[in-house]
Amino acid sequence: MTEKWKWPQFSLFILLCLGLNIGGRELANAYSLPLWLDSFGTVASAYLFGPVCGALVGVTGNILYGMAHRIPFYYALTSLIMGIVIGQAGKRRMLNSFLGAMQAIGMLTLVSVGVSLILNELFYQGQVGTPWGNYVIALLTEYGFPRLLADGLGQFYIDFPDKAVTVLLLFAIVRLYRLWQSRHQPAAREDDIPTLEDSETDQSLEVRLTSLILALFLLGGAVLAPARAEEAGSEEGALSAEEAVSSEELPATDYNNYVQTVYSSANGLPCGEANDIVQTGDGLLWIGTYAGLYRYNGKEFRWMNQYDSIRNVNCLFVDEEGRLWVGTNDNGFSIIINEKVSNVVDSSRGLPSNSVRAIIQSSDGYYYVGTTSSLQVLSLSGGLKHVNTLREAHYVNSLAADRSGHVAAVTSDGRLFLMEKGQILSSRQIPGNGEVFRTVGFDAKGYLLAGTTGNRVIVYDISGDRFRETGILTCEGLNNLKDLYMLDSGEIFVSSDTGIGYLDARDVFHPVNTNDFNASIDNMLLDYQGNLWFTSSRLGLLRMAPSAFRDIYTTVGMENRVVNTIVRWQDAYYFGTDKGLDVVDLACREQLHTNLSERLKGSRIRCMMVDSSNRLWICTYGGGLIEVTPDHQRYLYNQANGSFGNRARLVSELRDGTIIAGGDTGISWIRDHEVVRTLGYADGLINSMILTFTEMSDGRVLAGTDGDGIAVLEDGKITRMITRKDGLSSEVILRTVKDPEAEAVFIVTSNGLCYMDTDGSIRSLDNFPYFNNYNIYFREDGMMFVMSSAGIYV
Repeated sequence: MTEKWKWPQFSLFILLCLGLNIGGRELANAYSLPLWLDSFGTVASAYLFGPVCGALVGVTGNILYGMAHRIPFYYALTSLIMGIVIGQAGKRRMLNSFLGAMQAIGMLTLVSVGVSLILNELFYQGQVGTPWGNYVIALLTEYGFPRLLADGLGQFYIDFPDKAVTVLLLFAIVRLYRLWQSRHQPAAREDDIPTLEDSETDQSLEVRLTSLILALFLLGGAVLAPARAEEAGSEEGALSAEEAVSSEELPATDYNNYVQTVYSSANGLPCGEANDIVQTGDGLLWIGTYAGLYRYNGKEFRWMNQYDSIRNVNCLFVDEEGRLWVGTNDNGFSIIINEKVSNVVDSSRGLPSNSVRAIIQSSDGYYYVGTTSSLQVLSLSGGLKHVNTLREAHYVNSLAADRSGHVAAVTSDGRLFLMEKGQILSSRQIPGNGEVFRTVGFDAKGYLLAGTTGNRVIVYDISGDRFRETGILTCEGLNNLKDLYMLDSGEIFVSSDTGIGYLDARDVFHPVNTNDFNASIDNMLLDYQGNLWFTSSRLGLLRMAPSAFRDIYTTVGMENRVVNTIVRWQDAYYFGTDKGLDVVDLACREQLHTNLSERLKGSRIRCMMVDSSNRLWICTYGGGLIEVTPDHQRYLYNQANGSFGNRARLVSELRDGTIIAGGDTGISWIRDHEVVRTLGYADGLINSMILTFTEMSDGRVLAGTDGDGIAVLEDGKITRMITRKDGLSSEVILRTVKDPEAEAVFIVTSNGLCYMDTDGSIRSLDNFPYFNNYNIYFREDGMMFVMSSAGIYV
């Protein structure tokens, strides 16, 4: 720095660089970027003022950020070396050209990866300090890469783009200065880019330009990072008063619409039960069971039987550094890093008991381990250390931590404890009627929530380091609350011995129907994909996945059945099943019980239709065809009154309002509540059930059969039978669907698709990629949807 450079200006610039380093890292964290963004201030100061200044800025920024986020100081070594490298690059004018900038990127990446990899291997078993790098390590390890190579590539995956963005941004500023200089000082030489050796005037100009750009970036980070944190659900859990939207204006999530899958001994979880579930930074799910530890990668469950210290699991916990803590029933707890056990702590190492029931980390860095004997407080600063043993907290079943250093615990005898810095501040029990505390949690505002062995959640204000009751929330239908799980949206899920539900932002309880998965639900997890997971020590594991589709039977709480046909009639949906008629309201939230549904209980319903006069037609398999008028008068058509028979299979309406129906013995035409014509199968042309009707514009009706091809009906008679001889790929006709653009017909057979042209000729659509198809639907824009056993082809 020249003698005339003023210390206040220099100090302000250095503070700006420090702020940019810290702000960039916060911005990267807020947006979960695969970058660090914490070294631009370092490279800018090193380029302008030399390697010593750059190194000091890098080390200081790293220490300040580490103090705020409890990151070890030894990672400042990376920043120190980066400052030296860029300082030397600035002296050699490397950033005067794009090739030089790329060389600087290469050197920075090599140094950063090398130093960070050594530190990662020494202290974190190769783990990178961001989920993106850990994902790469996990993926490469799965493919059999050597562990050290995978760790290095994971670090490179983050460091290379980060250093490229940083150096190229500085290079752009240098080029911007050159452009400015060429316009305002034409006589300047081509390579006259200022560095530490240049004149005071040139250097101050570049510093001012750089300072302006740094200030703009810092201002942008200061605005964007908090906004992103609020959008994603910040640690404070609430928007500012000016930006807040009332909960009444936000669309409520209906968790009853989530698709439910139960994993038990029948489909992937051999032990058939689960005690706890967590997710590590690499996206893997870990399930603790009495039969040991399982890992789930999204496709399959793997029994992790290679850990000698883990034979059964009571509880699981993932700390801020991504370490997996496994509490066992008889062997203390183990700490797993990158799927390797790094520590095993049991009674031989000072643990009060070998049976661990709960583990939590407080915001001030302490670890609380609840055992069947007492609660132990540990620290990992400089290695695993014993801090305190709280013998009053005997047999801890539940632990929770807030963001202010408080930890709450519930013991097996129902006592609630409040702790801070490894010491007990206060305790409390429910007086009176035998109801005791069972589980504990904190909401986004820092209130303590204590669930009971009944159905109550008692809310406490602990701002004065003591319990001050502020309210009681009731969870109707639940009993013996086991777990309170806070979502970023502010909703609190409650798990119990009798089911689950959630408290919304207005503290209103909503039950969630989980059908038969309704016993001993102990713990919950929300994974990175938005799936909800619940563990049951009796029933296994339940996954509830968000979906664009709604499982109406699950939402309403009806018994699952095979649904054959659906219609909307008189402000309700009617579902025809193999066991009767189910009716729900148009919101699909409530089952309706009607005289019609009661009358058809147990009947097999294959087809339903609402005609142009708003009459409901129901085909029953054994009870004939039922017509229901808008005023609920009923008419029955069966073998006794001259119709097709008692097993109605299909009903449709023709253009003149006549109803045509097919059954086991023939086809009937019905008009004004009377059977006007019946065509029996006695003549031998048709010997199988009718599966589909299609009316052509000239009045002909194509009747697809279950084995005899297509019968062409005119004036109540069969005028032609279309078979394989005419080009059909099969004589089992599932559907005939008119082409909306021509007087032609698509034909769905049992082994493919065919097309009957306007002249009556038929060809098989052999280029269609699938054979087991069911139906065809045309959208108004001409898109054709083919439903098949493999899904829907568009």
